[in-house]
Amino acid sequence: MTKKRKIVYLSVIILFIFVFLYTCGGSRLSPFPYCHLAPFLGKVIDADTKEPIAGAVVLAVYRSEVPSIAGPMSSFTDAQETLTDENGEFKIPKLKRWFVADRGYPRGKLTIFKPGYGAFPDHRRSRAPGVNRTWPPPNKYIVFELPKLKTIKERKDNVIYMRSYGFPLYLRKINKERISLGLQTLSIPKEEKQE
Repeated sequence: MTKKRKIVYLSVIILFIFVFLYTCGGSRLSPFPYCHLAPFLGKVIDADTKEPIAGAVVLAVYRSEVPSIAGPMSSFTDAQETLTDENGEFKIPKLKRWFVADRGYPRGKLTIFKPGYGAFPDHRRSRAPGVNRTWPPPNKYIVFELPKLKTIKERKDNVIYMRSYGFPLYLRKINKERISLGLQTLSIPKEEKQE
């Protein structure tokens, strides 16, 4: 066998292995060393008065799904957070994260929280009319409605079961509400304690 033929055979074998691994691993072994975090924008308002809610934290958590024999498996990819402005508006920008394990286009799930209001999407009266509560579409202006909570019991029920994502803006808002209700605060990462 000639040297040229050996190189061709080796190239074909390497290509076959790469294609096999790529299709088995879904987007994780994508040849591109980055993932896109989709943008989200919209407005947060009071469900009853329709007035804007300033200072609500909007947390976008991105998860990648990879096909497997047992069905799709989901894993955390990244997250972004921001606060609503005085008009209740927010924008989470589109980002490209380089050299990450989960590549491609992960799906973003939004959590919106403001002390004294029912959190989106977990509170039964929070809404985003015309939108899938679990996976709101990216890059579409959406109006989210949060109900004002009237009793201490409602506020405790709302905050006790909140997921404890370790992101600074989100944790500050959750802990502010927990302190006002006499509940134990969630742990804050070390860099947050130093501020």
